[in-house]
Amino acid sequence: MSASAADPSPLRSWLGLAAFYAASFAVLGVYMQFFPVWLHDERGLSPGAVTVVMAAQTIARTVAGPLWSGRVDRTQQPRRVLMQLSIASFCAFLLFGVAFGEPWLCACAFLFGCLYPPMHPIADTVAMAAAARNSFAYGRLRLVGSTSFLVVILAAGWWLARSGHGAVFGILLVGLCATAAASTLLPASPAPQRLPVPAERAPIASLLRSGPFVLLLASAALIQGSHQVYYTLSTVHWARHGIGSDVAGALWAEGVLAEIVLFFIASKTVDRLRATTLLMIGGVAAVVRWTVFAECVAVPVLAAANWLHGLSFSCTYLGSLRAIERRVPVHQHATAQGLLGASTSGIGMVLGGLLGGFAYEGWEGRVFFLMAAFAAVGTALAWRLRRKNVYTATRQLPATTASKPE
Repeated sequence: MSASAADPSPLRSWLGLAAFYAASFAVLGVYMQFFPVWLHDERGLSPGAVTVVMAAQTIARTVAGPLWSGRVDRTQQPRRVLMQLSIASFCAFLLFGVAFGEPWLCACAFLFGCLYPPMHPIADTVAMAAAARNSFAYGRLRLVGSTSFLVVILAAGWWLARSGHGAVFGILLVGLCATAAASTLLPASPAPQRLPVPAERAPIASLLRSGPFVLLLASAALIQGSHQVYYTLSTVHWARHGIGSDVAGALWAEGVLAEIVLFFIASKTVDRLRATTLLMIGGVAAVVRWTVFAECVAVPVLAAANWLHGLSFSCTYLGSLRAIERRVPVHQHATAQGLLGASTSGIGMVLGGLLGGFAYEGWEGRVFFLMAAFAAVGTALAWRLRRKNVYTATRQLPATTASKPE
């Protein structure tokens, strides 16, 4: 590998990561908001069956995510892994075009879940390492992805309201192709250096033996998992109350705009808070948000409550990342990120999605009360973690940087 490839300029690193975030988040936005509707309208699945198919993808991510992240820690070549995953994701998604019936759609979702979702924690690991090397703000880089998410779901919502949801499949194929192309622009990692401590043969088991680390995973999983009914069924639920795809897209975009605002000002505000403080802010905001969603479907009220996404998602997300960045050894960062992704976008989403999906059949909008309970328990676990006054992935491993108690 040439020196230029191994040590790209800060601008080249930023642009490559920004391109990947823009493409992958465009896919994420359309997939999260409109793919469940495509399954409902184009494949004839009930809301409960939609949550089963989406849960199959999430279960796959839970299993495969830590394995792919562990591979990154072993090979120290995240760029190559991301290129492989992005190409394979495109190929796997093609199968949805010929799949009919819940069992086959579940099989496609499981395969896709093994390949596409694990890319995001790996990309975060690459981005945070590049930000530290090149002295640029990770939050501002992540903002590119959030902006792409917002613009694409607004445009897609406007288009789909006029053309119908059959176009969702084609939009996602184009986005996955763009993600594969953008993966070639990612910065290569520096040449591997000799680790200060021997590499763990079973890093996943090593991390999971730590009580505080597991408590972190559980807290983040419950708070983020409480979002799953919103992600999977909000557009379907709102449509039953006369809210069109264009308005639903605007509501989603508003939530992402709140996320963008928070990431933009993070370096001067929330970045100064402890990880557990961020988790608790996120949990309390989620409780309030889902309580409002359970009580009302008036668009102005939904619009007001959706601003809390900047806290319910973003503060939880940043708090989780901060805990890993500060307290997990560098050579285990990708594995820890994979476990975090498996917990939040895996176990938490599966529990929230399956329980919420089947409860929706009888409860409809009141299912958001169940999601508020999820977030409340997650907040309580974050408080317990704070009371422990420790925050390290494992007692036997040194922290990467000194920091105040969490």
